[in-house]
Amino acid sequence: MHHLINYAGLLLIGIGIVTVLVDQTAGSELPLLVGLFTVFVSKEKREDERAVLLKASSTSMALILGYGFKLLSSNLYAHGLISFQLNDINYFLILVFALALIIYYVRLYLSWK
Repeated sequence: MHHLINYAGLLLIGIGIVTVLVDQTAGSELPLLVGLFTVFVSKEKREDERAVLLKASSTSMALILGYGFKLLSSNLYAHGLISFQLNDINYFLILVFALALIIYYVRLYLSWK
């Protein structure tokens, strides 16, 4: 059953990436956000205390990095150095969930080695 949830999340991520690139209307980022959230909260094949701890600490790191990026991009936008600003909460959540998944799987892979 957990494979089905992961595949559904990955499908939503794929659809969401295409939708964000093609459609610029409000709400077009929701499939990507739901897909990232689904993959993040789905259970692993081996869900033990170590995996839960890795996921929790990866989420903390992703939140800190995401907020740091938000502050940096806002400052650079205010000074006219970049032309975009991370001001929509959905895009901030997409950034945090994407970072959390990347950090989690990198740390999980490195812990297996």
